[in-house]
Amino acid sequence: MSFGGNCRRTAGAPPARFRAAWLALIVLALGLPAAGSGQNVPVDAGADSSDIAASVTLPASGQQEVLPAVSEPFRAGESLRFSVQYGGIRAGAAYLEVPQLTDWKGSPAYTLVARAESNSFVSHFYKVRNRIESVWDKRGRFSWRYSETRREGGNKVHDQIVFDHERHEALYHNGRAYPIPPQVQDALSSFYYTRFQALPIGGSLVFDYHASHKSQPLEVRVLGRDRVTTPAGAFNCVVIEPVLRAGGIFKNKGRLVIWLTDDERRMPVLMRSKVAIGSISVVLEEAHAGT
Repeated sequence: MSFGGNCRRTAGAPPARFRAAWLALIVLALGLPAAGSGQNVPVDAGADSSDIAASVTLPASGQQEVLPAVSEPFRAGESLRFSVQYGGIRAGAAYLEVPQLTDWKGSPAYTLVARAESNSFVSHFYKVRNRIESVWDKRGRFSWRYSETRREGGNKVHDQIVFDHERHEALYHNGRAYPIPPQVQDALSSFYYTRFQALPIGGSLVFDYHASHKSQPLEVRVLGRDRVTTPAGAFNCVVIEPVLRAGGIFKNKGRLVIWLTDDERRMPVLMRSKVAIGSISVVLEEAHAGT
């Protein structure tokens, strides 16, 4: 998956650790689908633990637990605002939004949006204004279109993929087409698709995912339960981690762990990434449910 992979060093560009931090942030903010004790643990954004999911607990030995699938974890109008923190520094904000329910080829479809913005301090070194948008079929729960607009430092990039489910092709903005399986997900819709699914504690679910000219299985591991406190409140959570079976951005490069509320909203309240340059936290600050 290409999140800023073509950025080049320009005059006034930040050290490599800042660029790497923003690459990890973009992965978090853009929502790849992706943990717990019963204690109320405050978020420590500056923590650099070797295991970012160390507080997660599993059911007692011999017990099995599956969170049931939910029929409507979100509605049009849902808006989630997060702070992005790196090494004790507040670096910017991220947003996950469902601004509208629209129509695509006669089918009702959600518009899904993820945005990441550096704050004024970080923008002085490396300005980030990134937006990803997915058009996602409400009934079939698959992607129709994926687009991203990235401004990272002095670089601006726009990419788009249109999924043709009759021809089973992903059509890129340059005219190239690549095969896709039925009901494929994109980099953003994968997260929203996961919110609907039954989640086996200690197990995983697998579905098809397309990015960077190829389709492959995406495994979402259900690590366990946790309770966390954020500026938006305290939440009982189920904790998940996405893993691309064929490798990809997370292969030997770090982890992404996501805390979802264990209620019918499956709302993300905390995301943590552990990469070579340290730990990054994306923490829920404000949430508005849709109508």
